[in-house]
Amino acid sequence: MYKFLVLGIFFLCCQQVSKAQQLILPHQLNYFINPKPNTLLYNDTLYRGAREFKGLFYKTGNLQLIQYYQKHQQNKIWGNVLGILGAGMMGAGVGLASNHHSGLGWTFIGGGFCTTVVGGYLIASGQKNLILAVDLFNKLSHQQLPKVQAGIGFSGSSAGLVINF
Repeated sequence: MYKFLVLGIFFLCCQQVSKAQQLILPHQLNYFINPKPNTLLYNDTLYRGAREFKGLFYKTGNLQLIQYYQKHQQNKIWGNVLGILGAGMMGAGVGLASNHHSGLGWTFIGGGFCTTVVGGYLIASGQKNLILAVDLFNKLSHQQLPKVQAGIGFSGSSAGLVINF
């Protein structure tokens, strides 16, 4: 009886789920929410990691977009540093607390926990800045970014392909 009740509650809760996949908008920069590395899709090109999509943002020449990207990078770096530091402090605190230095050990555990939380906040703030950069890029792409043009030319004895960026 209880199995059916739990199964019924689970079924009702799952009815609220409407989409299991992320919407990909054509001709726009799409940000895929995944843990690592940050992944962007633009014009059938997948950009994995900041090294690959840095040029995409700098190509616009928009200072606000570049600032969002730089804030994202700074928050990501400092968040990872604080996360590692906090984990190390908690590990050291456990070691101190188990070796009869409980006051100092618990201080390290608490400080490490707080440092890890601040690191997580910085990483989330960096993701927010990347999402803002993607939104701004999409707004700018309809206004300012140059379009790629390709042309094929023929002469009497040869053919040529011209690509303008």
